Amino acid sequence: MRAALRRIVAVEAHRRRSGRCALVLHALGTGESFAIRQASDGFVDEASGLAVRAEPARLLIGPAGDAVAFSLEGDIAFAGYDPASRTRFTGRAGAGASITLYAGEDYWRFAVLDRESQPG
Repeated sequence: MRAALRRIVAVEAHRRRSGRCALVLHALGTGESFAIRQASDGFVDEASGLAVRAEPARLLIGPAGDAVAFSLEGDIAFAGYDPASRTRFTGRAGAGASITLYAGEDYWRFAVLDRESQPG
């Protein structure tokens, strides 16, 4: 699962759970921070330039609208499938600022900063 898609899934999980779009996503494993720009019909991952539009059961990514399955499950869980890498993923995201994404034996942790968390 490519890094840009991991970020996109984390941002969307947070957005659906909290009702707010992250403006900065921190990859806790690497210490990197990534800017996210909210758009009228979704958001843009600034590092990759990929625009994302969300539908109830999938994410449409990039100019070609590549589809990735995505759904919420229960109170904090989410799941999906990336056909490009043939990867099933799951994760946990509440309405807080922490997201964990699992794909096979691998996992990634993220923290978000949204507009309500920004100073002044």
